[in-house]
Amino acid sequence: MSHAMAGDEMTRTIAAIFVILLLAVPSHAKTKELHSVKGIYPVSCDDLWSAVKETLRNHDNYGLGSLNDLDLRASFVVIGDLWVQTNRVALIEKGNGCEMKADVADIGAENTNYRQFRGRVQRELARMLSAKEKTPPQPGGQPKSEVGPQHQ
Repeated sequence: MSHAMAGDEMTRTIAAIFVILLLAVPSHAKTKELHSVKGIYPVSCDDLWSAVKETLRNHDNYGLGSLNDLDLRASFVVIGDLWVQTNRVALIEKGNGCEMKADVADIGAENTNYRQFRGRVQRELARMLSAKEKTPPQPGGQPKSEVGPQHQ
């Protein structure tokens, strides 16, 4: 009879460990989230596309999958991520501006991949527009405006 009691006790111990492990895994697991964000920039799509391409050409941050100058679309991966996820960016002309649609995957709640991509594009765009201002204006050029997107 003591042998049967030892078996029941072992079964309860294993069941308790199993339940604890089930409860512990979700609390430590990071979720993968895809951010699909739109922002309209008050610049031409040519200017914004140049900034996007320069941003993606930084091999320390991104691995370029494809670049389509005709459709203003690109796919890329973020260097250093634990999971390889194909991210996408596309530009669409909207009135006097350009809409950037970015699908960027993030692991966890920090959303760092999307924020870093958007920030790098904005810094590159500001740098390009600043360099453009230093050159003589072209006939029919557009006046400089704010660099950041206007979210809908």
